[in-house]
Amino acid sequence: MTDQSSLAAPVSIAATATVGENCTIGCPREARVQAKRASGNAGPASPVTIGARCLVFNQVVIYEGVQVGDNCVIEDQVRIGYDTQIGSGTRLVYGAYICDRVRIGVNARVAGFLCDGTVIGDRSTVMGELVHEYTRPHEGWWETDEEPPVIEADTVVGYGARVVGGVRIGPCSYVAAGAVVTKDVPPLHVVMGTNVQIPAADWPGRRLQDLLDHWRTLEAGRQAPPSSPVNEC
Repeated sequence: MTDQSSLAAPVSIAATATVGENCTIGCPREARVQAKRASGNAGPASPVTIGARCLVFNQVVIYEGVQVGDNCVIEDQVRIGYDTQIGSGTRLVYGAYICDRVRIGVNARVAGFLCDGTVIGDRSTVMGELVHEYTRPHEGWWETDEEPPVIEADTVVGYGARVVGGVRIGPCSYVAAGAVVTKDVPPLHVVMGTNVQIPAADWPGRRLQDLLDHWRTLEAGRQAPPSSPVNEC
């Protein structure tokens, strides 16, 4: 039997962070466990870092190589896969399942399921499932590394929505609850049903108008040319 505790990664937790009960931090990735069993040599573990003023609640599982920025909140029963990076001020909601090598920006909110390699932009909210296409299962579990979804900044993926494959959404787009996305979504669009994309300018509903107006302001600021330097006499 291979004792995984002997393979645990070094962990650095800021003095101002709080960690709840029954958390497991620094779990080894599967490849190192398999190597230890096969040859007796697992290789070095990647360290875990949890930043200042983070709140890590109960029964959280964090694998090796995870970097958590300052002021993050990780709610109960969250799983974070190896080499994942989490930006400052982000909240991972109860039961979120974060696979390996995921990158999450600052001030994001994430629940649901994020497949390996997913990218979540700054200030985005993801409450649905982001999954690979899984079109080559015959090639084995580790031999295939499919393209993951990319969620650009200031984008929302609603509860129960499903994003499939290496699609790019946003920035400043809204995927409604229960929608299915298998195609790229341009900036400032609303998605309903299965790949029904509506430009924000044509969206008739009132509930999203404040958010869409806010996003239009952000997009206008991004697209504005940089101001020329002023020559002072």
